[in-house]
Amino acid sequence: MGSAGYAHDGQVVSTSDFKLKHAGDMEMKFPGFQTRTGAVGVAFGDHDVRMLQVRVARGRLGVTGAAHRAPAMEEHDRTRLATVLREAIIGGGFTGRRCIVSLPCRDVFLQSTQLPMMPDEELAEAVAWEASQRMGVAREAIQSDWIRTGAIDTNGQSRAEVLMVAARRETLDLKLEALVEAGLRPIAVDTGFSALARLLSRHHRRHADRDACRAVLDVGDTATTVLVLQGDSIAFCKRIDVGGLDMDANVAERLCLDTQSAGELRLARLQPGSTGIDPTTDRALREAIRPLATDLARQVLLCLRYASVTFRGLTPTRLISTGTHGHEPGIIEALEATCNVAVHGDDASKTIADLREGLAARKYLATGSPGAWTVAAGLSLRTLDQNSSLGRVPVRARGRSAA
Repeated sequence: MGSAGYAHDGQVVSTSDFKLKHAGDMEMKFPGFQTRTGAVGVAFGDHDVRMLQVRVARGRLGVTGAAHRAPAMEEHDRTRLATVLREAIIGGGFTGRRCIVSLPCRDVFLQSTQLPMMPDEELAEAVAWEASQRMGVAREAIQSDWIRTGAIDTNGQSRAEVLMVAARRETLDLKLEALVEAGLRPIAVDTGFSALARLLSRHHRRHADRDACRAVLDVGDTATTVLVLQGDSIAFCKRIDVGGLDMDANVAERLCLDTQSAGELRLARLQPGSTGIDPTTDRALREAIRPLATDLARQVLLCLRYASVTFRGLTPTRLISTGTHGHEPGIIEALEATCNVAVHGDDASKTIADLREGLAARKYLATGSPGAWTVAAGLSLRTLDQNSSLGRVPVRARGRSAA
């Protein structure tokens, strides 16, 4: 099996099997009028894969192609995965073969730490060894990277807040090789949280917006990611081990259902255009997830307090709750009651509303709320956003720092 490629200073580095090129090879002469189409964003989830290709016209997002599959397969069955991906590509309406890839949360090691100031090369090596030790695997068995967030430490210490990101090479190889077999050409591997930040920072790139601070909650199946964005950069990121599957387990226990039926019942009422369910059942669902929602909200509050106390200017004025399970009413209620910040399901520019409209036109809202597609949309945007800090480097930021 060949070695996989990964993003490094805006370019994907590869060894024998993958000859991947720089992501920024699109050119635009008339940005106000020309429609620009991104690469195919391939977001691998814990139990499914979403593929989305977006376009931008007159500043608004549209959808060129979309596909969703939940393959029933062994974890290391590359041939089966390639077959599923090929079927999705054929029916998805995509243009071109380039794609940007993100791995599931469970396959990505993410840890925030403070390290002494040092040159980039030394920091990269320090992160690699630190990540390998914390993951309990050999240094050669992982691919690591880092984000220097750019947040300003109020304690005046000469230390940098760094997000360590790593994945096992074996896992990365399997996904990339399956995509190549399916007919796509991976040009970069990104992180899901960087893709989400990119999507929600499209209108925060002016100099006047550099201090605009927002919090983002991405509620996935097995975990929730908390982001604090400053301008178009990632200033803080932490993963919390609470997700939609935990909610489903609580609902199943309370209503005497199997976990799959509990999840289908809970998510059905979140679908756009849903007529809702019986008020008594809805109340029972909210009661079932209340302990989890309360615990999640308290952990989010601790994250926001840490960011505010530790770093200058990180006090969000808006909290955006998104992801597959981010629109769960019980989660919204708990956040509003606990975090003392306005909670919304979209940014001020209605980015997710534009995404919803494009997905509805292609009849893909039945496979999940718009929040379930945000990571794939952010991946697709990467090739269109080379002028932003998020577009240049997927897992680093300002000048090899956050974004």
